[in-house]
Amino acid sequence: MFPISLRSKRAQLALRFFTYGVMTLATVVLTTLAIFYAMGYRFNQSSLEFEQGGLVQFRSLPEAATVVVDGVAQNFKTPGRANFPAGDHTIVMQLSGYRDWQRTVSLAPGQLLWLNYARLFPTSITTVPVKTFPSVTGMLPAPDHRWIVIQEKQDTPSFTLVDLADEKKPVLTTLTIPDAALPKKDGKIGTLSLVEWDLSSRYFIVRQQNAGVDQWLRVDRTNPNETINISDKFRLAITDIHFSGGNPNFVYVKTDDVLRKLDINANSASAALVVGVQQFSVYGDDTISYIAKRPSADGTQTQQFVGLYRGNKELVLQAFPLNATVRIAFGQYDNHDFFAIHTGDGDVRVLRNPFSENQGNAEFATFTTGKPVQWLKMSNNGRMVVAGVDDVMITYDLELGRSYRSILPFAGAANSQPLQWLDDYYLWSDSGERLRLLEFDGQNEREITTVAPGFSATLSPSGKTLFSIGKNTVTNSYFLQASQLTTPY
Repeated sequence: MFPISLRSKRAQLALRFFTYGVMTLATVVLTTLAIFYAMGYRFNQSSLEFEQGGLVQFRSLPEAATVVVDGVAQNFKTPGRANFPAGDHTIVMQLSGYRDWQRTVSLAPGQLLWLNYARLFPTSITTVPVKTFPSVTGMLPAPDHRWIVIQEKQDTPSFTLVDLADEKKPVLTTLTIPDAALPKKDGKIGTLSLVEWDLSSRYFIVRQQNAGVDQWLRVDRTNPNETINISDKFRLAITDIHFSGGNPNFVYVKTDDVLRKLDINANSASAALVVGVQQFSVYGDDTISYIAKRPSADGTQTQQFVGLYRGNKELVLQAFPLNATVRIAFGQYDNHDFFAIHTGDGDVRVLRNPFSENQGNAEFATFTTGKPVQWLKMSNNGRMVVAGVDDVMITYDLELGRSYRSILPFAGAANSQPLQWLDDYYLWSDSGERLRLLEFDGQNEREITTVAPGFSATLSPSGKTLFSIGKNTVTNSYFLQASQLTTPY
């Protein structure tokens, strides 16, 4: 037997290689385990197998809420994330002074689920008046949530401009359209109504109706004396108008059922872009969704045509009988175009990338409504397609490929006044003179305050205050009101 000296070069070299080998193997094993852990794999002691779960990202407004999953409080506050086994889980977010937020989710193996839209509402919501008006006939919030235009009388060219930069102390100023921009008939201007803001929240459109003639005005909130009467400038009988997304100097108009694009600065009008147009909407700079009436291909009948227009190209997607009830909605999500079509047959078809040459990508999903819907909308971020019929709301989530059907907890919400989007995930209703908020699938419904129905509602830039129009039933006066969606700050 030969003695082995650990001090020999050969022994030290062998020991070094052994150590390096163990370290390398340990690194590989630990890295593999870390990757598996990051991918959601966990060892199930019951089945003695590794199973892949999913990752859930939590966020709430306000933040610092406790997260409880299946009755177990997690060791972090929102925002945060954690892995959970695949399957159904009950999620609760809790914060002192606020009502619990709760929903049940289905988590697939390897899924990344974002719960980043949870709003926690105070147990007691405070609503205070901001400004009282003898009457209110219109309210138009701007896209940036900073500005509101309030109209008191339809036959008066003066409006109240509300600046919400400081939501605790809104600044109200009077904005008056110059007399020269308003054609008169027998010394009267007729009636005025608010239409829409441009995306920059600097300009808004006012419609003037006088003796059966429509005039459309572009008002600059920074300088109302620069108001432009678009109808008079172009000598066109405009029946509908919408801003182009990125440039308020461009508008799309409907004249005698013809769609045109107007350049206000250059005082130029395009040739006919689409003919037979009955209704249209603008998305972004140059995407138009429309419903048109035209003769059929063989000329034997008049049909309804649904289509899109973009980049000097018209795309007719489908034809329907003239008596069919057609609803459409267009949006963009995850760098894809989505176009929803409902034709009164109880189904909503969702097309993806209809402009793509690869038409195999067009048919994306179909979901059932059961009967003709009264309205069809897409969420602000384009992820949700929502349809309303009577007291039923049907939602399709484009990201998860899942539909939801909910009975609204209040009457008449889908009839005279469709639900409106408040942000990307919450809708609001003023049914029964109660302002209510609810999530895209009808869950976590909350009553905020009493309101005068028929007016808009909007969040402040921070999302902490909700502004709406209230009414004093004793004096019949109206007031702009602010509801605090967070505890006193």
